[in-house]
Amino acid sequence: MDSGMYAALSGNLIAMKKLDVVANNLANIGTAGFKKDRIMFESLLDNAANPNQAGDRMDTDYSAGSTRQTGNTLDLALEGDGFFVVNTPQGTAYTRQGRFHLGSNGKLLTNEGYEVQGGGTISLPGGKLDIDSKGRISVAGKDVATLDIVDFPKPYSLKKVGSTLFVPADEQSYPVSARNTRVQQGFLEDSNVNAIQEMAQLIETNRFFEACQKVMKSHDEMKDKAVNELGKL
Repeated sequence: MDSGMYAALSGNLIAMKKLDVVANNLANIGTAGFKKDRIMFESLLDNAANPNQAGDRMDTDYSAGSTRQTGNTLDLALEGDGFFVVNTPQGTAYTRQGRFHLGSNGKLLTNEGYEVQGGGTISLPGGKLDIDSKGRISVAGKDVATLDIVDFPKPYSLKKVGSTLFVPADEQSYPVSARNTRVQQGFLEDSNVNAIQEMAQLIETNRFFEACQKVMKSHDEMKDKAVNELGKL
């Protein structure tokens, strides 16, 4: 394959992967606690040059989304760095999505049904429920549990599991208690996806994809013309 065709084909592969990431960001614009992703440009170039190497290097933007008041007692947002701790079938995971609810047995659960942790599983009795800025949960004025809220060394070495869960990508990355992080009861943290920025990325990447296709088509036409000219000799 000549260098021009190879460059155009590599460009198409890069554009397709970028489109997948942008599309996923846009699909999760309404997902509370979602953090937008980017494929690192250097990773795309490396993979285009070495298609047999494993995976793309994702860059997740951990900046906080805006918070909005919902008035729901079990909607919680974190002000500051850190994550809620949840127990999944695959083990412990971490999230910024605080859309919680009570299961039939009184356990505090995530939107997906995972157990929220606070020194273990949190089971709540019936009664008026309050959660203060430190994550202390009281029912009818009696303290019953405290939410586990942790953070990791920066830059974060985490990988995304699903839309809003994270697990350590590095076995040496251990969680510590989050400092100066406040819990806001009756609020949710929205996705940090900016629709205008993502649409601009979508348009730009589509144009790049189309340009690469035109180059490939031009190379095909030149090759066919050259073959025809040789056939006349």
